[in-house]
Amino acid sequence: MNKPRVIVIGGGIIGATIAANLTVQGLQVSLLEKETVGGNGATKFSGALFRLYDPDREIARLARTSIELMENSLVGKAFAQSLRRCGILYACEKSQFNDDSISRCITQYSDDLYPMRLVSQDVASDISHGCYSKENVRTLLYEAKGGFGDVRKAARDLSHLVQSYGNLVLENTQVDEIGSTPTGAFARCGDYHLQADYLVLAAGAWSRQLVKHLPIETRSIPLASLSTARESPLPIIDTQTGTHIIPLNGGFYQAGSKIRASASEPESLRYATELIIPDILERLSGSKLMHIPTDVVSVLKGFDSYTADGRPIIDFVDEYQRCMGIAGFCGIGYKIALAVAERVKNTLLSEATKGSLPNTQMAGIFSASRFPSQEGCHE
Repeated sequence: MNKPRVIVIGGGIIGATIAANLTVQGLQVSLLEKETVGGNGATKFSGALFRLYDPDREIARLARTSIELMENSLVGKAFAQSLRRCGILYACEKSQFNDDSISRCITQYSDDLYPMRLVSQDVASDISHGCYSKENVRTLLYEAKGGFGDVRKAARDLSHLVQSYGNLVLENTQVDEIGSTPTGAFARCGDYHLQADYLVLAAGAWSRQLVKHLPIETRSIPLASLSTARESPLPIIDTQTGTHIIPLNGGFYQAGSKIRASASEPESLRYATELIIPDILERLSGSKLMHIPTDVVSVLKGFDSYTADGRPIIDFVDEYQRCMGIAGFCGIGYKIALAVAERVKNTLLSEATKGSLPNTQMAGIFSASRFPSQEGCHE
């Protein structure tokens, strides 16, 4: 049978990874991006942290799948070129729940492919070149092959892979409408209708403009670039103070704020810089990283799409099962992009051959229907 044609809307890290993964299966793929691939939305402002552990076991499972795909798939190996595996340090409040959760994750996933271990305050201080203070009493997890990546480069590299197979990548292309019928799907760009067998909507926080009842909202994720006298060689996440740092080299790093705003779409977000900067400095000081306002070089207006339960949507959003909605990544899209792309591929190939959907899809863990009052898109 002919391989299906697929339209992928959104050239961020999720859309580009999905498009590349479908491409290497021989599908005809059209990747559409409203600005430039890798240069818009959550991908543009992403800190691109990559780690496995997550208190949500399903997210941890997706991250592990992504790690394995980086070793044994063509798309995964291309993706891995963007990742700087300098290690990552995760610090959380000492509690029985956190200790048990991390220990279970280590038991399940730590191996030669991806080692994970609990470390002491002294070790944490050593591997961070003193940026983690020995005074901080935390449960400390060190993931030696975690790190951070150039998420924009990854998206661009994967879009080039799509093009190298003779497929279409259209940048600066505004999609005004999507829809489906029992036999296919379409995307309308002005007066032009692009037809396909399936459509994948991976437009992040803009997805609700095309599927209005998609159960996501846009939330800001403010970041700041700071000058520092002491550089950390690896990212440090301190959940007790609610901050993180990502090395930028040259005496700078990036840190995050918990000052959040919500809106239906990115253009409606409001960023209170006068609150964001003091919040970042206070949280850093809580981690014993002392700064003054003049250390802040710039504030980055990051954002992403969020769901009510913190898990993404990976599901059909129309009555004909022709349009998949892929959204709600809550700031962690980079670390699970490969696993999400694999789920999309398995789902579409199962549908195209009239086979049964994978068990993970049938379980509804990432379904849109887990939220009430869903309506689909149709012609």
